[in-house]
Amino acid sequence: MEGTGGEVTDQQVGRAGWAARAGPRVEFEFGAVFTSVRAVPLRTGRGDRLCVSDLLAAASGRLWIADAPAKALKVYSPQGWIVQALDREATGLRRPVSLTSLHGRWIAALDGLLPAVAILDESGRTVRRFRTHEVDRPVQVCCLSDRRLAVLGSGWGRGAGKLVHLYSTGGEYIESFFGEPRDGRSAGRAYAATMGETLYLAHTSTDSFAVYDLEADAVLSFPCVAARGVGTLRGLFATRCGPLLALYARDDGDYLYDIYGLDGTPIALGVPSDERVVGVEGPFFYSVHNPPGGDPTLRVWKLRFEKNDIAT
Repeated sequence: MEGTGGEVTDQQVGRAGWAARAGPRVEFEFGAVFTSVRAVPLRTGRGDRLCVSDLLAAASGRLWIADAPAKALKVYSPQGWIVQALDREATGLRRPVSLTSLHGRWIAALDGLLPAVAILDESGRTVRRFRTHEVDRPVQVCCLSDRRLAVLGSGWGRGAGKLVHLYSTGGEYIESFFGEPRDGRSAGRAYAATMGETLYLAHTSTDSFAVYDLEADAVLSFPCVAARGVGTLRGLFATRCGPLLALYARDDGDYLYDIYGLDGTPIALGVPSDERVVGVEGPFFYSVHNPPGGDPTLRVWKLRFEKNDIAT
C-alpha cells in the first residue's frame, strides 16, 4: 500500500518533533498499516560501523543512539551527520544498551555490564549517575511520567527473581516486581513499554502481556495472538497515544509485528517487514535498515489508522 502524500505539519504531529524536521519525504512500504514519513542516512564515517542497540529522538532534534558493541553513545544531527561519540571516559558507561527521555531535556542511559544508570544533558554532560544494585544483567530502562525509572534485568541472582525494578529519578530504590517465568523453557528476556504511569511487559517465554497501572495499583493481562510461535519477541513499543507494537524476529531474518490497542484489542496481526523498529517519538516509529556495503538508514513511520480507530 502506498504512503500518503504531502508534508507532515506541526498541527498533524502535535509538536515539531525530530521526525517532522528530518529531510525530504521518501516513500516505503511497511506491510499495509504504516505510512512512511522520512528516510535519513546515518553517516558513520570511513571505517566506522553503527550498531543500534537503542534509539532516542531528543527534544533538541538530535538523535541519540546506544551502540553497545562500540561501548559508546553516538549523537546524530537531524540530517544524519554524527555530532558526538561519547565513550566510557565521557559517560562512565561500559556498555550502553538502552535509552529513555527524562523531563524532556535529559537522557537516561543504562549500562548493560555494570548495573548503573547515567543521566546526561543534551550537550553530553553527565548530570548524575547511580548504581542499580537490585538489577541482574540490565537490559532496558523506561521512564514513567518523568517521576520514576523502571529498569529491566534478567531476574536471576541478587534480583530475587524479579525482572522490573523501580527507582526515583534521583536513584533511590523503590520496589521490584514481575517474576521471571519458570516453565522449563529457555530463560529468555523481558521487554517493556510505558504510557504515563502504565507499564506494559512481555517475556519471550510467555504467551501474554502484563499491564501494570502503577497509579491505580492494578495489574491486568491479555494474550498475544498471532506472531508468538512463528517468531521470537525482540521488542515492545508504545506511542504517545497508543497503540502497542510487539516486534518478533523470524528465523529468515525478517520481522513480524502485532499491533494492539492499549486495552489489548488486536488492531493488526502478523504484519511482515524487513524493517526493525528501534524506538518511538510521539506518534512516530523509528526503524533502521542496513544495506550491504552502505550507511544504515533511519526510517520514520506512522500508523495509517486514525486515532479514533485505536483503542486507548
